[in-house]
Amino acid sequence: MRVDRERPIHLAVLHYLRLKFPGCVIHHSPNELALKGREVAMQIAKAKHLVMAVGFPDLVAFTSHGALFFEVKAEGNYLTPEQKAVGEKLTAAGFRHAVVRSVDDVDEALEAWGVA
Repeated sequence: MRVDRERPIHLAVLHYLRLKFPGCVIHHSPNELALKGREVAMQIAKAKHLVMAVGFPDLVAFTSHGALFFEVKAEGNYLTPEQKAVGEKLTAAGFRHAVVRSVDDVDEALEAWGVA
């Protein structure tokens, strides 16, 4: 059984964002499924047809400072080419996007963005 090393980080970041921005809307975009089988394949195909954005960041927090995008990664894990491309597009469009491996990384991003 595979150990999900990103989940604890994801939950810590989510908890921190809720404390930092009470009342904001935070969305998790489940754009990958680690399941197999015909029904799952059909669901993935349907989601892609409805414009599921492969590589979309894990979390987006809609705050009074605008939309803040976070891609959560465990140590040793890196962006896929799709995640990198989406992050670059978001940044080019003027959005705030960061790859975070801890709550400290979130704090550093917020400070760099002037949102701290």
